[in-house]
Amino acid sequence: MRVKAFLLILLSFLIFLAISLLHLPLWLSLLSALMFWAGVSLLVFPRLEWGGGKYYRITFLTYFVYHSLVYSVVLGLLEPGGITALRFVEQIHVGYGFEVPPPVEFFPYWISQSPAFWIILGGYEADIVPYTIFMGLLLGNLMGLNVSYINKLSSLRGKGGIARSFLLLPSLGIVSGASCCLALPTIVLYTLALSIPSIASPILLVLSSPTYFNFVYYGLPILSVLALYANLRLLVRVFLSCEYRGSSSNPL
Repeated sequence: MRVKAFLLILLSFLIFLAISLLHLPLWLSLLSALMFWAGVSLLVFPRLEWGGGKYYRITFLTYFVYHSLVYSVVLGLLEPGGITALRFVEQIHVGYGFEVPPPVEFFPYWISQSPAFWIILGGYEADIVPYTIFMGLLLGNLMGLNVSYINKLSSLRGKGGIARSFLLLPSLGIVSGASCCLALPTIVLYTLALSIPSIASPILLVLSSPTYFNFVYYGLPILSVLALYANLRLLVRVFLSCEYRGSSSNPL
């Protein structure tokens, strides 16, 4: 599996080089992106299960749609002047495009951004790109699995009192993991800027900087993945422990 994954990633990189050096059509970046993210998926998703049931499907679909389609719009609205810019929206423009390959060292950025579907609302642009789609799948799956195991633990409360005492901490873990991708840090900083005028200027400078935007765009989803994965492992251990105690206390 790993060999196949690394082979796909290598082929993706070779297509990138071919587009750049041989001036092949830019639409081949779609093939490069499919190979790259398929390879990454082969490395990541075998470590996770795919859930089922009503709670999993609702949670997965909601979070996938949010992160893949709405997240970039939310970030645009949270940028300084983002909401104000909506007042001047007369038309909404949508389309798709491919990025020209940059120097080799920027391959990770290129493969995360091309091809892109874009939406222009007023003064800012929201993009749907391979990175947000992949993270939407990953985060949606992790959120769905976490919610599913919380529900399973709730169903065990009648069988073992220990399950009740373990419900609060994992539930808080889901909230903390999800809050990163809900751009909660940005909302908190905006609240501080509006509440304390003396520190508003430096906070707004941070919020409008490319470094902060890249941290929110790339860093926070990765932190959410790590938090939700750690929380899921805790939930699985707690569930198996409670299930075992419940069955051992009620022998057939």
